[in-house]
Amino acid sequence: MTRWITLAALSLFVPNSAAAQAQTKPDSAQPKFKAIFEPVNYPQDSELRDLFFVSADVGWVVGLTHSDAGDGGVLLHTIDGGQHWEVQLGDPHSATPAFEQVYFLDATHGWATQWGGDGNLLRTTDGKNWETVSTFPPAEGFVFTSPSIGVYIHGDKIYRSTDGGSSWQPVYACRTHIQVNGLAQDVQCSFQSVYFPTSQIGYATTVKLPDQSSAIAKTEDGGLTWTVDRFLQNAAAGDRDGVFFMDANNGLLRTYDHIFATSDGAQTWHGTSASTLNGPIRFADSAVGWVARGDKITFTSDGGKRWNTAEIRFPADVYSSSLPARDRGYVVGEHGMIYRYRIVPIGYNVKGMIPAPTIAAP
Repeated sequence: MTRWITLAALSLFVPNSAAAQAQTKPDSAQPKFKAIFEPVNYPQDSELRDLFFVSADVGWVVGLTHSDAGDGGVLLHTIDGGQHWEVQLGDPHSATPAFEQVYFLDATHGWATQWGGDGNLLRTTDGKNWETVSTFPPAEGFVFTSPSIGVYIHGDKIYRSTDGGSSWQPVYACRTHIQVNGLAQDVQCSFQSVYFPTSQIGYATTVKLPDQSSAIAKTEDGGLTWTVDRFLQNAAAGDRDGVFFMDANNGLLRTYDHIFATSDGAQTWHGTSASTLNGPIRFADSAVGWVARGDKITFTSDGGKRWNTAEIRFPADVYSSSLPARDRGYVVGEHGMIYRYRIVPIGYNVKGMIPAPTIAAP
């Protein structure tokens, strides 16, 4: 016997198409990931001053630890994103001079500066074992472009090494010509920051000159010779790590008021939307970067054209940061504070986690 089902009866079993879609279609607006800072702290009361990560998980942190026995410099290393920290150098319970800066060319070649006396420069060629290679003043900044070639700035001078930092020779003393109230002046300038986007091309910025500009020195031969014919007008260049170039021509310079950008090798500069933080400029690639300091980060995902600022309630002020990948970054500060930036599933939760802005889409 044939059974007939009326349209009215069928409607009892077949839901309205729009309703069906609403029931079966996933909510595309529901976020699947979120950005966070999570603690990967060093369990010793420490003033952590600088860090450098060569990948998302491998990095070094330097600073000074405090204990009942006194203060001691310490150089820490991790291979698992801060889950575990190894003391590679120094002693938290001794009078080892503080470590101030750290820089790595790759996973094996690195350098660290140490205060105390005239200061020291230390080097590793295997990423594990360190040796003191030269006396080294508290430089405003230094960089290595190869295992042998390095540059540091101090006062009005630029120094260069060809043997991995074992010896240094002055290669440039900064003097430049300016006009103040229509009168010519020959002035000495003092360097603030240095950066090499390539092994041959580098830039060094100075403090504000009497005409309210900052001079910018450039090299095109790996730091052997330098010229000053570029200026940032009416602004004081920021301090250490205040200049960054994505390539030979496109760069950013942090002042005490703004971040300025150039696309012609520092010949001309224009302001950006960034509100300045007095911290180092760090970039994961040519597009994604941040400046982190205190309880704020200023970040960009388009090479510095547009910036946003977020307040992050860290338990201590941020001193320095590293951004080895778009979805991984680190900040350090007082009392052993180390926080790791990550993109995680929306349901992820860990003790001490702090919400963070998503800098780049996962």
